[in-house]
Amino acid sequence: MIRILSASVIFVISSGAALAVDLPSLSNSHNASPHKFFLSSGSNSSSDEYDAWNLDSGYSYSVFESVDLYVGARLNNSQSTADNGLLSGVNYKVSDRISIKSTLRSYQYTEDSETQGAMAAELSSRMRLTENLDLHATFDYEKLQQGVEVGLGFRF
Repeated sequence: MIRILSASVIFVISSGAALAVDLPSLSNSHNASPHKFFLSSGSNSSSDEYDAWNLDSGYSYSVFESVDLYVGARLNNSQSTADNGLLSGVNYKVSDRISIKSTLRSYQYTEDSETQGAMAAELSSRMRLTENLDLHATFDYEKLQQGVEVGLGFRF
């Protein structure tokens, strides 16, 4: 009886080793964090000043592979405080070369010696022409003025 018991144990061990299967390796895409910080600059299409620029910075969260939600702040070097404020929006990456971004931004302006708060909407698209050159278009709507901008941007 001892032989049968020891033979069955050996059979179980050897059959367990025969049925072992290697697990598939995990892809590296799961290691990427959906949390990102961003910093971007651009010209101000709604300003009358020639040398006006925007600096946007904040936090973005990747909801899907090609969709990011973001919140942040915009700073501007113009004399008007209407171009500074908090912003939030959605960035959609259509392909490796094309992206579309929509933004809602809060700002303040002075009307009849009173400071008022308002919202502005911006819709922009960007297409990468080369590694360092982009074509971009922006439509900006504010209570005070609207602006459309088309131009080339250098990426570094």
